[in-house]
Amino acid sequence: MRKILLFAAVAVTLTVSFGRSHAAEAKAQRLCPVTGTALSGVASPVRARVDGFTFLVADEASRQQAEADGAAVFAALARNGDAAEPVSEACPIMGNRINRQLFLEKNGRRVFMCCKGCTKRLQNNWDKAVDTLRDQAETGDPETLPEM
Repeated sequence: MRKILLFAAVAVTLTVSFGRSHAAEAKAQRLCPVTGTALSGVASPVRARVDGFTFLVADEASRQQAEADGAAVFAALARNGDAAEPVSEACPIMGNRINRQLFLEKNGRRVFMCCKGCTKRLQNNWDKAVDTLRDQAETGDPETLPEM
């Protein structure tokens, strides 16, 4: 009887966790910033990358258009209530591994940080942080990030 109860508890836990991850993913981006198409209705969305940030688009033609006009894409993401996420896993302020629970969104970009202490510094240095993320994406993250 204990084995059955344990199995049922694990099954419920996995179902709840799975549901949360999809909800978080759907919240991150709902619409293609190029076509305005709901991504939930697209069979195979395509990942695009502009200025060190990544986001989804409806198809390959949309990816090419997005990569040609990044400013319009970030404006569309912000207008839609969506945000692109940085390619880098390093905090643009301290360089430590990011905490995906701590982020700020602005101008169609979501920037993660390592700790709450970086919040004010990120707010005051937004453009510099975005430039740092762009540089990290071009050159690659530091080879070894400290453990959190």
